[in-house]
Amino acid sequence: MKAHKINFVLILFLAVIMSSCKGTSSALKNKDLKTESIKAILANYTKSSPDFSSIRGRLKCLYDDGFEQQNVNISYRFKKDEVLWMSAKLAGLIELAKMKITPGNIQFYERIDQSYFDGDFKLVSSFLGLELDYNQIQNLLLGQAVREVLPESSDLLSMENAFQISTTYENEVSQILIVDAKTFKLKQQILIKNDKQIQIDYTKYQIVDNMSFPEEFLVIAGDTNDKVSLNLTYKNININDDLRFPFKIPNNFKPIKFE
Repeated sequence: MKAHKINFVLILFLAVIMSSCKGTSSALKNKDLKTESIKAILANYTKSSPDFSSIRGRLKCLYDDGFEQQNVNISYRFKKDEVLWMSAKLAGLIELAKMKITPGNIQFYERIDQSYFDGDFKLVSSFLGLELDYNQIQNLLLGQAVREVLPESSDLLSMENAFQISTTYENEVSQILIVDAKTFKLKQQILIKNDKQIQIDYTKYQIVDNMSFPEEFLVIAGDTNDKVSLNLTYKNININDDLRFPFKIPNNFKPIKFE
């Protein structure tokens, strides 16, 4: 029996005990069993995470805001935990925008409106409706939980072929993770705050240099009245190359201002 099957049996066993335990003095309390079950799931989930120093490739993106659709090709470069660089082109030929993100700064320009932004994470947070930082954006793109899971303050639900882990944070943000019971990869994650929501569906993964990365995923962000969806497909992933991150805001572009 493979290791992941043994781990699944162990976690399922803990979940069954958790639902049937009556709280006798010789048994663990339900809360303790729930916490240990979540920790076991997270341990296997962490083992399945890719370990790399840099990555580059292309993203095919279908943008849909309910009024128009647009196909965009994106070249991307990561230096893990340090910098994310993206260049978007229409039909692979006409540059639309370029972006460079570090843990403390976002730089972005858009050629059609001849506008740019150089500042903190208000741009991304405003677009998605939820506050995000560099690590959370990196996690989203790599198929990892956007926010850290807190086992002691999370709920666990055993589903068919999956586990659901729900966490509520102090700032009124809730996170729901759907974890595949066999691979321990994320199938879906949802972030909710008031009427704002981000949903990410990871529909397909791929193996590159013995590591698992998302291949196809769907991001839906907004509220009941205004939603944007991004259908993303990773292409040509290359691992641990030496990378450069060229970025220069063109002359005469106007700054984007936030009220």
